[in-house]
Amino acid sequence: MKRNDDIKKITETNREAWNKATLVHQKARKDDLLIKFSRPGYSTLDKTETEILKEIGIEGKTVAQLCCNNGRETLSLVNLGAKSAVGFDLSDKAIEEALKLKEISGLNCRFVRTDVYDIDPKYFGLFDIVYISIGALSWLPDLDLFFEIASNMLKSGGALFIYEMHPVTNMVSREDEPEYNPQMPYNNCYSYFRKEPWVATTGFDYVGGTKYDSKPSYSYSYPLADIINGIIKSGITIKRFNEYPHDISAIFEDLEKDGILPLSYILLGEKI
Repeated sequence: MKRNDDIKKITETNREAWNKATLVHQKARKDDLLIKFSRPGYSTLDKTETEILKEIGIEGKTVAQLCCNNGRETLSLVNLGAKSAVGFDLSDKAIEEALKLKEISGLNCRFVRTDVYDIDPKYFGLFDIVYISIGALSWLPDLDLFFEIASNMLKSGGALFIYEMHPVTNMVSREDEPEYNPQMPYNNCYSYFRKEPWVATTGFDYVGGTKYDSKPSYSYSYPLADIINGIIKSGITIKRFNEYPHDISAIFEDLEKDGILPLSYILLGEKI
């Protein structure tokens, strides 16, 4: 396990990068989410996760979302039937936007600006479901510690729900990378077992599709074994693992049509 000061250095750098990214995303999105969340029952959750959340029973449950960004999924979980939800995120600007969406929606949600590694123990043992969605895991410098915290937040019998990009996608070059070749979209440029972090200084505007200069950000490629073993070590039993050929990132839409690679997955766990 990394020293806490090492973790803090990385997450603080990422916080600054995400604060800038959030402002860029807001400019591209305009008032879209404010308008949509003013309507009763609006949800950004797709059909795949909605069906499974209903199946495991979200109705009347208390939910925590870790790395919630601007809270759009946290709010959607309550519109899907959760009794209440709390979203935790690193970015000051993302939480500010989440609070505006909460106000316009009137939903029973709270939002907390915090490094996930610093979540107050007062939140431990409170939640029926801990929800983790696309892109969260790649920004975490210590996966085992993250899952330990997630496990601590669950009640006994509570569910861990992860809907993420498949780690296989970390092997494939992207359109904004020099290695990308549109004639060979399945060209495997990177090792599945890469250990060193990715360090980026160009912006990640997945909303507007633009590029901009940003402060450095650190992200990580974790193979499935690291994810699964981290969950097991945290005291959570894995109950289901589904892989899908559909893209939930808006990055690999060109690969989705072929249905060749696993592009996303859902993992369900239970704290015994």
